[in-house]
Amino acid sequence: MTSNNVTEAEPVEPSETAPSKSVDDWLIDELVGRAQAEGLQLTGEEGCCSS
Repeated sequence: MTSNNVTEAEPVEPSETAPSKSVDDWLIDELVGRAQAEGLQLTGEEGCCSS
């Protein structure tokens, strides 16, 4: 039988206390930027989804 010495890990604090953008906003910007870079059209002819 062996014994392992286990120490309690210190809590990790985030490097940034308040992000400038929410994750959702960042993800939207990222996806729209990728679509635009590939020339994809995100809206229909009248500025909304085509039917």
